[in-house]
Amino acid sequence: PWGLELCKELGLDNLLVSPTSSEAYVLTDNGLKRLPKGLVLGVPTRFLPLVRSRIVSPWAALRAGFDRYLPDDWPGDDESIGGLIRRRMGDQIAERLVDPLIGSINAGNTDHLDAAMVAPQLETAARRNRSLIMGLREHKQNDHNDDEPVFVGFREGMQQLTEGLVRSLAGSDIRTGASVHAIELGQTGLRVFGDTKSTEADAVILTAPAHQAAEILQTSSQASERLSSIEHASVVLVTMGFKRSDVGNPLNGSGMLIPRNSGFLTTAVSWGSSKWRHWDDGEHVILRVSAGRAGDTRALALDDNELVEALLTEVAQILKIEGNLVEWRVSRWIDAFPQYAPGHDRLVAAIERDLRTAIPGVYIAGAGYRGLGIPACINQGKLAAKSALDYLGTL
Repeated sequence: PWGLELCKELGLDNLLVSPTSSEAYVLTDNGLKRLPKGLVLGVPTRFLPLVRSRIVSPWAALRAGFDRYLPDDWPGDDESIGGLIRRRMGDQIAERLVDPLIGSINAGNTDHLDAAMVAPQLETAARRNRSLIMGLREHKQNDHNDDEPVFVGFREGMQQLTEGLVRSLAGSDIRTGASVHAIELGQTGLRVFGDTKSTEADAVILTAPAHQAAEILQTSSQASERLSSIEHASVVLVTMGFKRSDVGNPLNGSGMLIPRNSGFLTTAVSWGSSKWRHWDDGEHVILRVSAGRAGDTRALALDDNELVEALLTEVAQILKIEGNLVEWRVSRWIDAFPQYAPGHDRLVAAIERDLRTAIPGVYIAGAGYRGLGIPACINQGKLAAKSALDYLGTL
């Protein structure tokens, strides 16, 4: 709710748009299959839709159903998402449903992602209930309205949110394009060092990526070392435009996921012009093709032309596309997706303790710490601001 709350505070909620379709597909050996009803973060909570989807074998579907009868075997903290799903529901559910979905969102491998930090809904259901399925069913009944969209966006792009924030800060001193390379504790407070000058501050909220924060906070060697230990994955995104008549697949949905073990360079494809009504001009199809994740850097080794050619070959094969690209654009997000390894919450808590000891008045927030998505980052920013204000009250 944090993202929607901020939009309402800024008077931007009337600018939000929601996807026209929530149906998505996953690539199997037998082509694209629609994700079954009843999924919660890729975990099936209904048996018949899972069987009918033919995404997993009948035996794998039966094995997933055993979760309801298996004894409680929760191993405690620091379990990975993959470990949790394999333990309760088997390998095929983990590899063909959960990892393509959660792994794609986080550009990671769910066997190495902390369940409590990345998928708290799953971890809580497993911890509080003997059966993961029953726990998720209970959560689904009590929490989310199926009629409400899971995701929303801005018609003109996310810059509408930042522009709204800037307007709300009218009269404040906002400096853009200014580099910071170090923060140190001085005799009268904090000193922030830029390229050409330094600035004094009583408190600082640092929202840089963890690996950049590590460089800025080298005055606290322990915090810097721990920040450096947070691994990051790189992703490339290619936006492709086609004539609608050249695309054989009707694209009735929001997009498709491609399992890690498929061998494809492509990890996911958002069917943009089907997902967002304002992208559809009736004559063209817009696709956003993703590649790259933790442990797979093949896309980074290709230049733009090579990358587009490789991804186009795969996407054309899957979606039955004939004809040439009308337009394309490559966006590279280098070291942009932090990987929350098991124990990540304790690591972040240790970083915060280090900062309180070595350089009081510095607070961290952002995707590298307690949530990757925009709403989670907004919440972290608010909490960091409150901590900073509380600290200023002690001076």
